[in-house]
Amino acid sequence: MKELFNRLFHQPAIAVLTFVATFFIAVLNLGSPIFVINVLNRYVNYGFDGTLVTLTFGMMIVIFLQYGFRIARVRMIGSLSMAPDAEIHAGFLDSLTRTKAGVIDHMHSARIREMAKNLNTVQAAHEPSNLTAIMDAPFSLLYIAAVLFLSPLLAFVALLGIIAMAVSGFLSIYQTKKTQDAIANLSMAHQSIVSSVIQGSDTVRVFNGRAFLENIFSNQIRKLTWLRFRLAGSKEQSQSFTLSANSLMSVILYAVGSFLVVRGEITVGALIGANILASRSYMSIVRLVQTGYLLSMAGNILKELSAFSNLPAENEKGTAIHDYKGKLEFRDISFTYQGSTGPLFESLNLTIEPGTILIITGKNGTGKTTLARLLTGLLSPTRGEILVGGINLTQIALPWWRKQVVYFPQEPVFLNASIRDNLKLINTDISEEELNLVIRAADLRPFLDRTPGGLDTVLAEGGRYLPLGIRRRIALARALVSEGHVVVFDEPTEGLDTDGIKAVYSILNNMSKSGKTIIVMSHDPNIVKAGGYILDLNIKPVAGISMRRSEIANRKGKNEASEIRSQER
Repeated sequence: MKELFNRLFHQPAIAVLTFVATFFIAVLNLGSPIFVINVLNRYVNYGFDGTLVTLTFGMMIVIFLQYGFRIARVRMIGSLSMAPDAEIHAGFLDSLTRTKAGVIDHMHSARIREMAKNLNTVQAAHEPSNLTAIMDAPFSLLYIAAVLFLSPLLAFVALLGIIAMAVSGFLSIYQTKKTQDAIANLSMAHQSIVSSVIQGSDTVRVFNGRAFLENIFSNQIRKLTWLRFRLAGSKEQSQSFTLSANSLMSVILYAVGSFLVVRGEITVGALIGANILASRSYMSIVRLVQTGYLLSMAGNILKELSAFSNLPAENEKGTAIHDYKGKLEFRDISFTYQGSTGPLFESLNLTIEPGTILIITGKNGTGKTTLARLLTGLLSPTRGEILVGGINLTQIALPWWRKQVVYFPQEPVFLNASIRDNLKLINTDISEEELNLVIRAADLRPFLDRTPGGLDTVLAEGGRYLPLGIRRRIALARALVSEGHVVVFDEPTEGLDTDGIKAVYSILNNMSKSGKTIIVMSHDPNIVKAGGYILDLNIKPVAGISMRRSEIANRKGKNEASEIRSQER
């Protein structure tokens, strides 16, 4: 309900006009029963045609006025919801793109997709038809008051029927909500399995995974079918009760009213008018209950979205260093994944001067990619500091820092957009000439020339169906679009053919000559031997650091490095 009031008072002037329109609609709703009462009591009894013409003409005016007020109200309510709906969608995207990557990593992707889908539920819950139901509900008391004017006893009967329906409706909603929550959770798990089958279609076929999947699918579908059957039964029971209660209320009203007519306490017209008013009040409360359920669902979704928006976010308003040259420092860096039995690495101390080449080696799972993500600000150290030009990375404005980094990840991921759009993400102002230069440098031009769409080819599903070598070339070109001073390449030659590897070598050589700070995670011997420093993550818990000394190597006629252990602080 909080969101409802926020929407209503987002534009106070329009909200007031909406309530005024609702008041006139409610008053005009009295026209129909008044028309019936007067036709039966006056025209039928006296037969004067002028009375019928006057009443009919007056009722037609009421109908047209009511129609005009309803149309105006819907348009005003629609305008009240436009800005809040846009803000909710924009807020979700903001949270999704600003929340720390380490936090997102621990969230189930299906849960995030469900939140995105639930944005439409929030929007649907606050549609004009639902908001008008909320506004109309208080005026149901006006209709009961009109019945009270005709007959206190009939008003009491109508009120009892409405209260019984409201209590039953809210109880039914509570039971239905539990079932729908169970369906949502199970559907999310089912969709996760379906997604894995689609993404791993080759795996399913080559490794005969169908039998395994059939077992999971059958169990999930059986449970979903039972829950949906139960939900359908609950809804049908609720609808049947609503209709039956309305009919029962009418029967009792007519029974009691007929008794009063016979005794001469009310007229037949008053009896029929009272029934119309009671039914109108009843249906207003029915709509209120139904809308209340939708708003309750929307409220729960908004609470989840609010919690999502309050997750730790990246720093976007920190320091931007003028004339940054590429100096970095690891100061007592330690990192431990949540739930891990020990640190991936710890007490890492190293100063990297501008123009230095640092090679990071280690077996799978030793933390090479983790260190790359730490350098790009995607993860934060468990302990210690990464200093950028002498300033802690946590105090640096990350949008600025990302522009200082030439990042080539081991597993490239792209947006569902054109190749051109993906390449220009970090530098939207790059010219076509400059873009073509990085495309040629990454050896991507032959692929683009073979592709009908060229740079405008859309990477469906993030380019997942492209060969690994092509995806890596696109990622390499995307990295080169940045004009940063710090180069972070994670296994740059992995998955590339001979031409692609040569392109990587050429790029690294050119960057080294231009004085960029180069950090490469690699097993490639040609890259490793070019490093000024070697960081060996195989050594635990404190990684080993080797520094090459060209003078000693030249004297001995071979390339050697003296081992220097990083010291704990």
